[in-house]
Amino acid sequence: MDQQTQPLIQVETIPRGRALLRFVRQLAFALISIAVLVVVFGFLNPRFLSPVNWFHIAQQVAVIAILAIAQTFIIATAGIDISQGSVVALSSMICAIVIVDTHLGIVLGILLTLLLGALVGAIIGGSVVVLGVPPFIATLGMLAIALGAALLTTNGTPVFGLPESFQNIAQGTIAGFPNMGWIAIVLALISAFVLNKTRFGRYTLAIGSNPEAARRVGINVPRHLMLIYILGGVISSLAGIVYLAYTAAAQPTSGANYELYAIAAVVIGGGSLFGGVGTILGSVLGALLMTILKNGTQLAGISSYVEQVILGIVVIGAVYIDNLRRRLR
Repeated sequence: MDQQTQPLIQVETIPRGRALLRFVRQLAFALISIAVLVVVFGFLNPRFLSPVNWFHIAQQVAVIAILAIAQTFIIATAGIDISQGSVVALSSMICAIVIVDTHLGIVLGILLTLLLGALVGAIIGGSVVVLGVPPFIATLGMLAIALGAALLTTNGTPVFGLPESFQNIAQGTIAGFPNMGWIAIVLALISAFVLNKTRFGRYTLAIGSNPEAARRVGINVPRHLMLIYILGGVISSLAGIVYLAYTAAAQPTSGANYELYAIAAVVIGGGSLFGGVGTILGSVLGALLMTILKNGTQLAGISSYVEQVILGIVVIGAVYIDNLRRRLR
């Protein structure tokens, strides 16, 4: 291997002190924004600051955080996945049908749902890698396919009757903290280790920084991208399982706009839509910000229609911030 090309995949070549400073700057916007929102919503409705409400926030943030973790890996490769919300809906429907209608049990229902997520990711990855379809278009197509499939499973009828033991996956608590929050935390810790400390993570960031350079130093870019999208599909299906356990009912239209929350969370947390940059902690903080925004507007009595407008503004603003950070880098 030509040693002159070797440095091209070194994602972090700056001194550790400067790297830490850059990391803090990446998180600064999310931290400051969270603090401002807490003050504003606490002023508008004192109930926002109550322990009960923050327990609900810990539950609500879990699904968005899980999706944001999957989106972090994908965006780090300069890709994007706008099908996550529909995959959540399809996954929750399939999991509920396996458990309630076929009586095959909770464990098999979860395993089959995760396998479904892997299949969805493989289809997206194959479209991107083999067919050369841009990630936005590939996932846009999957958004329609997954949503249609979710509606077809029961002709648009919700599925109820999930056992209490399954609901406890999300609704139970450990040490006073919701189980679904613990799931998100454990997944975040594992994902942060993978992204920052393993060859898989280094390859992910290298491909997003310069895919041609990654190829020249021997990284199998198509295979790695395929694995990234399969991983994203599995994690999105996990989010669907957690969401199902939380709501105790499968709705074929559940998960609407969740992909927008996840994308905004990643960018707000310091990730870049141009690839090569991303942190799991930043994405989780971004997910917390989006959840606080959603929860706070509801407690303040703001219309859900206005909430949709705010979401659109936040997404556009996040992309603008990404462009600004890129120019200043």
